[in-house]
Amino acid sequence: MTGFQTFYNFSSLQRFISSNPSIASVGIVPTMGALHIGHLSLIERAVGENDLVVVTIFVNPKQFNNPKDLENYPRVPENDFSLLRQYQSVVACIPEENDVYPEPDPYPGVSLGILDTVLEGKYRPGHFRGVAHVVHNLIYFTKAKRAYFGLKDIQQLSVIQLMVDETQLPASVIPCETVRDKNGMALSSRNLLLSQSDCAAASIIFKTLDYVRKKIKKEQAEAVKKKAIDFFNSGPLKLEYLELVNKNTFEPYTTGGADGVCCIAAYCNNVRLIDNILL
Repeated sequence: MTGFQTFYNFSSLQRFISSNPSIASVGIVPTMGALHIGHLSLIERAVGENDLVVVTIFVNPKQFNNPKDLENYPRVPENDFSLLRQYQSVVACIPEENDVYPEPDPYPGVSLGILDTVLEGKYRPGHFRGVAHVVHNLIYFTKAKRAYFGLKDIQQLSVIQLMVDETQLPASVIPCETVRDKNGMALSSRNLLLSQSDCAAASIIFKTLDYVRKKIKKEQAEAVKKKAIDFFNSGPLKLEYLELVNKNTFEPYTTGGADGVCCIAAYCNNVRLIDNILL
């Protein structure tokens, strides 16, 4: 490889891979652009485990149930390219919608069960069906052996793992730790839509999660949830949900059980933010 390269369809990407016999393994970091340090941590993990890393940039219309949210999603391609150029074994793939969703479409469809009806599944109907579809096709067309995702979207991670298992894609799903700023706020592309004062106000999200983590070992889950909601509502953000669930089944969490997670979704000046913490 010589220099950073960008591909605008999967066929040109595959020709490039086929012409480089040294590329034995491909990793993929699916993104919707507006890259930040959290994305870079995924990329760096992938670089250490693959001969080539494909960073896809595709704002997926199928996972937006709110057209305004799709319209407002930040798009800063030149900044994305400048961040990616620092890596020797990374390429960008920026496919068109008809390239991601061709006819015939290789995605067979899967049933997501409870994951499609609780938390994000409840408040964003159709969202996870869109996520499962796009991630399947991105892995399928890039022929990636490993796919990297952050734990900030923990329910999404479960959806993707279920989809990969059900469709028998020959790829491993690699979960990566959430990257946070100095105030604990999870890094997200949507943070670009926030002012400095908005970011300060949004620190209530992590403070609430930390509150739950400290309380849950001593008190019953329902009591902790009620107090945590009151704590959150002392701040300026609008809470959509705060739930304690099992991170594997997404059934309600019981104090003392293994694999608990507290998940929050909230609005900060009409920007929707999500986060979670393992209990």
